[in-house]
Amino acid sequence: QFRRALVGERWAAWMHLVRRLIDVQLSDQPDSMQWKLTKNEVFTVKSFYIYLIN
Repeated sequence: QFRRALVGERWAAWMHLVRRLIDVQLSDQPDSMQWKLTKNEVFTVKSFYIYLIN
């Protein structure tokens, strides 16, 4: 139960979150990190900088 009414922008934000989470699949496998902004999925400052300025 929510403490605040979900109306207007709050409702839109809630629905946005629900749509983003609907396809999430959980598993018992260990977590792994992947950086989607590079082909080899390894974080680089350059890739993050390019993402930020675009």
